[in-house]
Amino acid sequence: MNIMTHLRRKLRAFAKDSTGSYTVEAVLILPLLLWAMLATFTFVDGYRMQALNLRATYTISDLLTRQWNPVDRDFMVGLGKYHEFLTNNGHDTSLRVTVVYYDAEKDNHVLVWSYTTDASKPKITKGDLPSLASSLPVLANADSAVIVETWMDYEPPFKIGLPETVFNNRVVSSPRFVPQLLWTGPSVS
Repeated sequence: MNIMTHLRRKLRAFAKDSTGSYTVEAVLILPLLLWAMLATFTFVDGYRMQALNLRATYTISDLLTRQWNPVDRDFMVGLGKYHEFLTNNGHDTSLRVTVVYYDAEKDNHVLVWSYTTDASKPKITKGDLPSLASSLPVLANADSAVIVETWMDYEPPFKIGLPETVFNNRVVSSPRFVPQLLWTGPSVS
């Protein structure tokens, strides 16, 4: 027997069933089941996108800490595009890179340079360093750190009560092969 014929017969039998129990159960459960499926998909997608942005942040940080040569504006614009690529270009992204070093004699962090790909996320300034210092690891005298911060605007695929949000990640690491990641070209700090 053809599977379509069999399926058609079952659907007709279901539609002609006059007891009503199937229909009532379906009407009560189907919307809840549909909402649960959409909610599951939306929450999984949100966690996936957050993890994707975090992995992109670590990748960019690793790339910067392996840099031998000084970086410039073109390099940073390319990094911003790379961040978009790593996060699948589906959402608006922003990137900010800041380089600091620790001055043990004065017991504070010193800003070397900061660059951002989005004007709504301002560059780190000298006045911002005291509030940022608590999130930095302990550094030895004159040790430098590269701070990579990323943002991704996330809009859930379905309206199930989950609001639009911005995923923000920060990774702090030390240069691997040079004492400090240098900037070349016009001043940015």
